[in-house]
Amino acid sequence: MKTILLAVSGSIAFYKAYELISLFKKEGFKVKVLLSDGVLKFASIMSFEALADEVLCSLNESWENDKNHIAFSKDCDLILFAPASINSINKLALGIADTLFIQTLIATKAPLIIAPAANTAMYLHFSTQNSLRLLEQNKALIIKPISKVLACKDEGVGALAEVQTIFNESKRMLLKQDFWVDKSVLITGGGTKEKIDEVRCISNFSSGKMAKALADAFYFLGAKVKFLSSVHFDTPYELKLFESSQELVNLLKAYKNEDYLFMVAAVSDFVCENFKGKIKKKDHPQGLDLHLKTNIDVLKTCEFKGKKIGFKMEFDKQNALKNAKDMLKEKKLDMVCLNILSKGRAEFGSQKSEFELFFKDESVKLDFKDKEKLAFEIAHLCKGL
Repeated sequence: MKTILLAVSGSIAFYKAYELISLFKKEGFKVKVLLSDGVLKFASIMSFEALADEVLCSLNESWENDKNHIAFSKDCDLILFAPASINSINKLALGIADTLFIQTLIATKAPLIIAPAANTAMYLHFSTQNSLRLLEQNKALIIKPISKVLACKDEGVGALAEVQTIFNESKRMLLKQDFWVDKSVLITGGGTKEKIDEVRCISNFSSGKMAKALADAFYFLGAKVKFLSSVHFDTPYELKLFESSQELVNLLKAYKNEDYLFMVAAVSDFVCENFKGKIKKKDHPQGLDLHLKTNIDVLKTCEFKGKKIGFKMEFDKQNALKNAKDMLKEKKLDMVCLNILSKGRAEFGSQKSEFELFFKDESVKLDFKDKEKLAFEIAHLCKGL
């Protein structure tokens, strides 16, 4: 279990620390909280004790246990300083350890993330900017504040970054692996829409959830992620949207030099000869005949420098294994992830799934579980490709 030390200083944005603690606890992280004397003017120690695993502040400092600046942070994998006040930022940068709060921050070698929250003038003051540059030069990650109407009624930069942004950066810092740092991973997801006319299309039921889970996993593992999706998601990494298979093909051409391609997108096997404008019901009283032609095989025909991983969905268990093995060989892939849909278990849009992964000389089964967990397992197995 990874351990986070959340350092909360005297900012009016202190209440967002409660949200951060909740997010970290839901992810299974151990959360220790360090409170400055400033934040104790806004909140009680008891409110943090109700949420966090351990709390340290000047009110409970002791040398008879680990409630002291030397012992409290020894087992921490990450220090998250959020919200970070101007006073504490400047003190930390210059090593002015005149409080238990700053002493604890200095008495650790764990990676440091700082998310400032302040009045615009105070944030932009040369002393603050010099301190942030100095901290950054010493490998601290600074999550810059955002612009909005501040608590003081001024409008400008200085508000604490979004909680989800801080959480994402912290989780990435905790989970990143040397193998994936600087690796570039391209993931496609969602179903294509092939036009019939200007208002209708041929599509499928792909939700894009598995692709999103994979993109998240590789991002948190430290990879440079590019996500091509027909479904919009809020992401901390690069997202490009497409609709048709041709739009996907065009995007793939721009990313052909990445290290890994995960083709999770459900590309339509057929496309329609386009009608111009809108088909009128009155013009086809006896019904409408559509002529569908076979679509190109996007995965098979795309040029890609790195490893190519295909995803295959089947209903027929008897032929599924053979089809997956054939796909691996015919499309010259490095791995195929086979998903056999079944009613009441692995269905379109579900939060859980199961896979059998096919390599050149072996296969590995991944049991039925949350797609987020499956994504990390798939990423782990990709190291051997």
